[in-house]
Amino acid sequence: MKKMVLFFILAVTAAGCQQSDSEIVADRQWKADSNNLLGDFVTFSKVKDSGLYISNDTIYYDGMPKALLISTSYNVDHYIMTVNSMDHKTAATYVDKGRAK
Repeated sequence: MKKMVLFFILAVTAAGCQQSDSEIVADRQWKADSNNLLGDFVTFSKVKDSGLYISNDTIYYDGMPKALLISTSYNVDHYIMTVNSMDHKTAATYVDKGRAK
């Protein structure tokens, strides 16, 4: 019984430590891989309404919605971010280039 309780506590703690997709995106620098919907090299601002900013799954540029975050995935040693334009006509892929400064 004690082992089961300990396992449950560890599982809940580990699940709570994972970053959301928008947190991963905001903490990193990105290089365009296919299409450059947001630009060739992207770093997100921590300040709302200033440059590129992400809130939940919406990417804003100077306060206006620009794109939607579709997914992030981890491949061997880097993240890959996929975004769509607001009208869903253009998709773009970006590759993680390390933590933002």
